Amino acid sequence: MFVDTQIINEQMLEDLNNVLNSADVPNIYKMEDKEELNDVGRAECGRRNMPPTEMNMMNMYLLRVKKNIHILLAMSPIGDLFRSRLRMFPSLINCCTIDWFSEWPEEALVSVAKGAIDNEEMKLES
Repeated sequence: MFVDTQIINEQMLEDLNNVLNSADVPNIYKMEDKEELNDVGRAECGRRNMPPTEMNMMNMYLLRVKKNIHILLAMSPIGDLFRSRLRMFPSLINCCTIDWFSEWPEEALVSVAKGAIDNEEMKLES
């Protein structure tokens, strides 16, 4: 989970934009990390009958990352900074499912709360 109040500098959003877009951040891996990534990629290349080239192994690793990564990003839509960030980092829109939350009516909050209490009581009875 990443909240916009945690952004210390805009480079953090650049990295997040890259992860959302390609599941990778350029130059993040050390040589010893790459050996482990190549082991994962080599095995997957073998399963898919692909030659274990450096590029194929990395692509297999990135496919695995894309399949398994989940990012929860919470940002306030208030102000010019939000609009500016969306323009600068298009993956925040293109590669995300966006849920807008606004105030709930009191009746809805009470209904959800009563439903949660009823569910807990049912669990205790069984």
